[in-house]
Amino acid sequence: MLGFTMRTTLTRPSLTTLGIVERSAEKAHASLVATGWAEIGYGYHGSVHAHPHHPEVVVRLARKADGFGDYAALLLKGFAGSDGPHAPCIYDLSVSRCGALMTVGARLTTPPPGTWWLAYAHAVIADHPSVSIDEGVRDRFKAEWPGYEPRIDHPSFDGIREEFRAAWPQYEAFVATLRAASPRALDPNIGNVLIGRDGCPVVNDPLCDDAFGLWRSPLSRWALRVGEALRRCIGDAVGRGPAAA
Repeated sequence: MLGFTMRTTLTRPSLTTLGIVERSAEKAHASLVATGWAEIGYGYHGSVHAHPHHPEVVVRLARKADGFGDYAALLLKGFAGSDGPHAPCIYDLSVSRCGALMTVGARLTTPPPGTWWLAYAHAVIADHPSVSIDEGVRDRFKAEWPGYEPRIDHPSFDGIREEFRAAWPQYEAFVATLRAASPRALDPNIGNVLIGRDGCPVVNDPLCDDAFGLWRSPLSRWALRVGEALRRCIGDAVGRGPAAA
């Protein structure tokens, strides 16, 4: 999935200026396809769409607001390196009443096979001392880069590590700050590092699929937490009630 960081220019493309009206979880996908926004990628919750008349941007649809919404919120808030070349670019974001998330962002591309820094870029995302990497993710990583283990201290990264730091010194700081700010461990799955126009690695969609609502206002998040607590209390009370005779 593609992620982005907000640009505040008067000419930035938006869902409205692109003619995208349907925002619901049920009808948005069909509406996008019908208006020429072909699906070019998909994930657990949604899809990414491109249009031949707008080659510089993509529209991302998630049927429920997911971890990418949280990522966008962290980028909008700003942190170390979030205004640099490793943060993707978002122009518009909308969460519908039914919870569907739609974004407009700059198009990213997949690094060509054999890109010398690719394995190390994923290894930086994957590395976390308290988290064991899912075996499915590990298997896909090893299939993509035979001979590499997704750990930054593995000897197979000798030499690559030093060249990478020299080429893009902010990358590790960006990922480390994101890891510290995110509610959960980062997702090292293949596809979560793409490249921008300048050829730099871009941290694409590194948060877990479950959303924490970081795009909401603090008051809105507080109200949701209170509502959830009340629902749990009511449910517990009903469960403890006497059974009908």
